[in-house]
Amino acid sequence: MPWDVTFWSERLKESKFSITEEELRPYFALPSVLDGMFKLVEKIFGVEVKRADGDAEVWNDDVQFFKIYDMESKKHIASFFLDPYSRPADKRGGAWMDVCVGKSKATNRDIPVAYLTCNGSPPIKDTPSLMTFREVQTMFHEFGHGLQHMLTEVDEGDVAGISGVEWDAVELPSQFMENFCYHKPTVDGFAKHWQTGEQLPEELFEKLVQQRTYGAGMMSMRQTYFGQLDMELHSRYVPGGSENIFDVQKRVAAEYSSHMLPIEGDRFLCAFNHIFGGEQGEHRTLATKASRKCIIISHFHLPSTHI
Repeated sequence: MPWDVTFWSERLKESKFSITEEELRPYFALPSVLDGMFKLVEKIFGVEVKRADGDAEVWNDDVQFFKIYDMESKKHIASFFLDPYSRPADKRGGAWMDVCVGKSKATNRDIPVAYLTCNGSPPIKDTPSLMTFREVQTMFHEFGHGLQHMLTEVDEGDVAGISGVEWDAVELPSQFMENFCYHKPTVDGFAKHWQTGEQLPEELFEKLVQQRTYGAGMMSMRQTYFGQLDMELHSRYVPGGSENIFDVQKRVAAEYSSHMLPIEGDRFLCAFNHIFGGEQGEHRTLATKASRKCIIISHFHLPSTHI
């Protein structure tokens, strides 16, 4: 059944690469991951990220506030809120970047502010938040989106930051940052056991690299299915004809996603946000995240940027 696919895909990956998410968690403590990520952007972009809790009102005690400074001029150029942990009672699932304040000379706003929201594992007592490698990728990915918004030098609000970016290019900054999760010098800088300080063993890092493209074929077909379904509905579908929209969905799925056919009563089309003029909240599923390995134009963001 469709709900079995992800479960057995994970079991096959564990068997194929002899690696599980749980055995990696101790090497990815959130404070260390953030420190490594900030050092990376310092090296690449010449900016310094500093913790600034208390300088802005937050909506939950989990939320952290940061300021970004230009290293050369020491000028405060941007800020962001980081809401890193899962809170099922009052926070939807997924991960996303969104605009809090956009840069605009018309409104005298010179310091852009971003929201970075994730759903990682919270700390427990004296144990820090221990992230899965997937959560580490997510953090780098969303920070990439945030950097495009925060480091903009454009002061026309309609095209500053992520505004005005072509939809087929909006994923470039996030994918750029995410690639560093497979860059050994970067990973060696933060992947250390939270108790012993031991560096992530070479063997485990190599397995991470090997499993990077695992499932990419299925994810390519998933994205092809979405695209073909979109075109069928907008280019060839005739309302009132021999097929209704759900018949079209089943027909296209049978050709492009035969391993995961829609079940009776499936109403995915009623929430297929990509076929409308933008989206306000795409949930991050395993499949959605894995599909980023296929460089396919598939994620549209207006105004939120989160995939």
